[in-house]
Amino acid sequence: MKNPIKIYTIFLILLISSITYGQKTHLDSLHVKIDNSVELSMVINEYLDLSDSVEKDLKSLQSLLKDNSHIPNNSPFSISFEPEKRLSIKQIEAVETIILENNTPASYHCINQCSILTDEYTLQIKFDKIETLVSDNLIHKVKKVIDTTSTVKGRFTKTYNYSFKGEKLIHNEKLDIVNGPMDLIILSGGVGVNLVKNQPVVDLTAELGLMFSNKGILKNQYYLSYNALSDFETNSKINLNGFANIGYRYNLSKNAKKSNWLGLELGYLVSRQGDFFENNTFRFGMNWKAGKYMSVSPQLYFSKDIAYPALRIGFGF
Repeated sequence: MKNPIKIYTIFLILLISSITYGQKTHLDSLHVKIDNSVELSMVINEYLDLSDSVEKDLKSLQSLLKDNSHIPNNSPFSISFEPEKRLSIKQIEAVETIILENNTPASYHCINQCSILTDEYTLQIKFDKIETLVSDNLIHKVKKVIDTTSTVKGRFTKTYNYSFKGEKLIHNEKLDIVNGPMDLIILSGGVGVNLVKNQPVVDLTAELGLMFSNKGILKNQYYLSYNALSDFETNSKINLNGFANIGYRYNLSKNAKKSNWLGLELGYLVSRQGDFFENNTFRFGMNWKAGKYMSVSPQLYFSKDIAYPALRIGFGF
C-alpha cells in the first residue's frame, strides 16, 4: 500500500464503468389465438395482480372507445393506449392475411391493431372488428390465459402458445419456446462514505458477482468485493485499509423493471495501515439498495473483545 494514488486510479476506472456479462434479457410472453378472429401477443414484466390490472386497463380502453367517432370507417387503423396517460388512433395501410399457421391451412384477416403499454406488461391485439375489442368476452379470455400461465412454475422464461375453441382454452405446448434464464456476471465499482468510530471514512470498492434469474427477474446475487478504506491522520497522512468481503443479495421486487435488493455481507481486514483498525478485525453488515445507484449498509465491526457499529452509504452499485 505504498502508492495509494495507483490504487485510487484503478478503483476510479471501475467506478466509471460497470461491466455486465450474461445472456440476452428474456421475459415470459404469451401468444393467443381466439376463434380465428383475434390474435394476442403479450410480454409480462410482473405477474402480481396482473389479471386485475389487465381487466382494469381493458375496461378503461373500452369506455374511451364507446364514442367511436374518431375510428376510421373504411380503412385499417392502429390504437395505442397508455392507461391514464395517452390514447391515440391512426390509419394504417398494411392488412395481414393469414393463410398458413402451425403448418395447417388458415384463412383470416388481422386488419386492425391495438397496443397497450404499461410497466407491468405490453399487450398487442390484432383484430377485425371494433366490436371484438370492446367485448366483455375478450377480457374474460385474456384473464383466463393469464391466470393459467401464472401458475406455471420454473426458473426459465417461456413463450406460451394458446388458442381458444369457443370457451375452451387449449395450450399448444409443442409450440412453446423456452427462452432460458437471464443469469449475469457483473464487475462493478463504487465509492462509499462511512461513519466508523464516529469518524468519517471514505472507501473505494470493486465487486465481482453472479446474478441468477427466475422467470426473467434477477432474484439472487452472490458476490466478492474489496473495500479500500481511507482514514486521515493529524499530519494529513492517508492510511489505506483493505477489507475482503463475501455477500449475498435477494431482490424483493416481482417486477423485472424495478428492483429492491436486500442482503448480508461478511468482511475481514486483509490489509492494514495505521492504528485505525486493529489486527484480525472483521465486520458483519446488511445491505439495502435504496435506489438505482445508491445503497445503505448498517454494519457491526468486531475486534478482539470490542464491537462497534458503523454506517456506510454507497454510490455506484
